[in-house]
Amino acid sequence: MTIKKPHTVYLPLPGKQWLGRAGVALMVTFALTLLMMSKANNPAAQRLRTNITDMAAPVLAVASSPMDALYNAGMWLTDMSQLREQNVFLKNQNIELLQWQSAAKEMEAENRSLRSLLNVVPPKKNSYITARIVSDLGGPYVHSALVGGGSAQGIKKDEAVTNENGLIGRVIDVGAASARVLLLSDINSRVPVVTEHSQEKSILAGNNSEWPTLSYLAVGSKVVVGERVVTSGDGGIFPPGIPVGVVTAVEAGEVRVQPFADAAKAEYVSIIDYAF
Repeated sequence: MTIKKPHTVYLPLPGKQWLGRAGVALMVTFALTLLMMSKANNPAAQRLRTNITDMAAPVLAVASSPMDALYNAGMWLTDMSQLREQNVFLKNQNIELLQWQSAAKEMEAENRSLRSLLNVVPPKKNSYITARIVSDLGGPYVHSALVGGGSAQGIKKDEAVTNENGLIGRVIDVGAASARVLLLSDINSRVPVVTEHSQEKSILAGNNSEWPTLSYLAVGSKVVVGERVVTSGDGGIFPPGIPVGVVTAVEAGEVRVQPFADAAKAEYVSIIDYAF
């Protein structure tokens, strides 16, 4: 049995496909012609190439516009997303601040109501007079200093004397233009104080040394070394809260305090006009 070899049948191309292939071939031929003419430095080819470039530039600009628009749209979306996040954050922060403001106003109203209910007398503001230490004259007091200011400047007896570090002493004598200050270290000095941590009230008593002691401490006192000591305000002579010193030793029932202010190095002091 003989098998016949099939014949290849070539069908004619449709008109549109033939035109498409012919157009591609024509464009390729035209491009090659321009390339050869430009290689030969043909002026006509250069002019033709320039004209084609001029005509193509607007087309390329229009073609690139959608890409630019897409890029700008992407940047706009990114900015909008960031702005939205910032807006949400600021809104939450504003809500939190409004809550704090509401709580503060509520506490202020409650405080005002309680003060009115308890008939609390608001504390008076202290006034200060600054004076210079002019000399240390000694006399009947072992540890005292003279300041250049007196009754003419408004200084009065028993007012507290401080510098930038803390309490130095109190006024014991007042003249028209001078006043004598009894220092914390003097044996006659007595200052009502309280320890900040253990809240133990006592009297800081001078002993003519650099370390006055705490007297009249309660039984079983819990005062410890390193604890700060401030004025308690008891007795109405010293304003409460003035820094006095720090506990340096607790031994054999004796509590020593190192004053914050060094009177020997003080040049200017403040005299506190305290109204109890």
